[in-house]
Amino acid sequence: MLFGLVQESRGVIFHRMNPNKTTDQAQVWLFDGKPEYVDVKVASAFSTEGGYIIALELADGAIRLAATRYPAKYVTAWRHNVKRYGLPDVLRVLVSRPYIRYEAVKRGLAKLLFEHRDDESDGYRLAVDTLTEKARTMLTDAGI
Repeated sequence: MLFGLVQESRGVIFHRMNPNKTTDQAQVWLFDGKPEYVDVKVASAFSTEGGYIIALELADGAIRLAATRYPAKYVTAWRHNVKRYGLPDVLRVLVSRPYIRYEAVKRGLAKLLFEHRDDESDGYRLAVDTLTEKARTMLTDAGI
């Protein structure tokens, strides 16, 4: 199927479906790459789609979690604050697929990562592979 039908209050919108995309729950991240390319790969979510979980890998080694409907705007705002306030720059961005209850999903993931919390920042000190495994476990256990 090349196109999926999505009902919207504004009418019908066709979204191009990726025929190579796996439907397996094991794929946690929709995007994993440089911050410059988030807006090319990931569109803003409609309110009916929910929102995304974002993990920013920072230059100081920390990972910062966020939940938003606008991933490109969030990354752009973070990079603006890097220049303005001297915060650690973003090296890598991971964006999940959209979830209706995206804030709750982010809170659930944050609870799982509690032991890795950095006391001096709002970030977590762990490897991206460990984050991905914990996210995969949580999403599989929750049946999402």
